[in-house]
Amino acid sequence: MNTVQISPVFRKEMEQIRGMKPRFFNNDSLGRLSPLTRLLFIGLWCRADKEGRLEDRPRAIKKAILGYDDVTAGQVNGMLQDLHDSGLIARYQAEDGCYIQVVNFSKFQTQLSKGTK
Repeated sequence: MNTVQISPVFRKEMEQIRGMKPRFFNNDSLGRLSPLTRLLFIGLWCRADKEGRLEDRPRAIKKAILGYDDVTAGQVNGMLQDLHDSGLIARYQAEDGCYIQVVNFSKFQTQLSKGTK
């Protein structure tokens, strides 16, 4: 039988596949935000590590998630702040930089993993 080699890049991308449950779209806090901010939030889930964290770099986030949209890094920063103010993400600073924590990310991903085994 032939064995298939999976590239490290592809493996990393596969590890970051996220699932959204239908109730996600019924979240009142999320529903108060603009459609582009909601899309940004979904993108943050895809960019976050396995603990739901990522660097708080609005310009890089804009490029990675909203690259084709006519928004500035400053506007993305404002959307991130709206998500923070809504309690959906936590923006924080550590000794080595600024970060985002997607609130309840680990809990959701654990439930998702248990449901797919």
